[in-house]
Amino acid sequence: MLLVTLTFMLVLVGSSVLAQDKPGVDFDCSDFTAAAIVHFQGPYTQQLMAGAAAAAAECGAEIITGGPAAFDAAAAVSIFQDAVLAGADALVVVAFPSEFWIRPIDDAVARGAVVSTYDVESPASLVSVHTAPKQKDQGRAMANVLAEALGGEDAEGSVVIGICLPGLELIETRIVGFKERMAELAPNVELIGPLDVAFDQTENFARWQEVIATYPDADAYVGYCENDLPSLVRIKESDPNADYLIGSIGINPDGLQGIADGVALVAVGQKPFMQGYVAMRTMLQSLAEGKPVPRGWIDVGPEVVTAENVEAVMAREASLSRGTAETQAYYQEEIDAIFADLAASVQSYADLLGD
Repeated sequence: MLLVTLTFMLVLVGSSVLAQDKPGVDFDCSDFTAAAIVHFQGPYTQQLMAGAAAAAAECGAEIITGGPAAFDAAAAVSIFQDAVLAGADALVVVAFPSEFWIRPIDDAVARGAVVSTYDVESPASLVSVHTAPKQKDQGRAMANVLAEALGGEDAEGSVVIGICLPGLELIETRIVGFKERMAELAPNVELIGPLDVAFDQTENFARWQEVIATYPDADAYVGYCENDLPSLVRIKESDPNADYLIGSIGINPDGLQGIADGVALVAVGQKPFMQGYVAMRTMLQSLAEGKPVPRGWIDVGPEVVTAENVEAVMAREASLSRGTAETQAYYQEEIDAIFADLAASVQSYADLLGD
């Protein structure tokens, strides 16, 4: 499907525009320019950039942010390259597809820039640090909640798995983690799929309708992208007799509201704000202190949202309309733990890609 693509570039001056969000750090990065690039615009990717912008703001760097309106790898690379030409010293990018980004990243590093990734890694390139939860851990977190809700070791029945982007390794890896953990915790539950439910929100909704019509007796339906839970919530709400469980990876307002309303069981988040903040601060702090930027993976961990904590998460998400201060405060304890010993927080790419 051909996607019409729009782009934007925004320069934020850390010492002024976002000054109200600054909790304070003990280094000055005002001599540097940063950039945060995403592969498409959406609630999730906006938080990736917001986290990076918060990190730049608190030490005084300017930041360029941008990304295509809809997924377009070539357009994202073009925005990235424009930021490099504009003099960005530290750039963070969603490197999807990973191999497509090797040359742009390596070219930027050859020009003297430092590049990190969030959400999707590119370890074959000259990238420095990658920030994200481990993909398998996201699937495992989903299985932990679902297996308990179904009855644990004694549970029977079936769970239907949807996949938004068949063949995409990072999504497939989440499903592997889910299946492995379900086999441990609820071995008698049949796992059906993964079935292609598409990524586009409209098509995703229609595909899930077809899946539920095909497997009407399933005990649960789970997805692995942020568009899945809104679709599943709408479908379940339209049927007053529906008593199945639903959940997905990815956090957005409609999915969270579904959990708050008792329609959905769980959402597993990827902490996009944390990903952006940690990646950008790692680069800027290293540059400001005259140290090499570490190479490797920083695990920000998955975030499990259920009825127990959904109100707090919804309040955090809503606060972003007022700036990033409340969101950063929500994560500050985790941030402090990472930067208390940054070297120890950086694991190898083998750790990220392994079991």
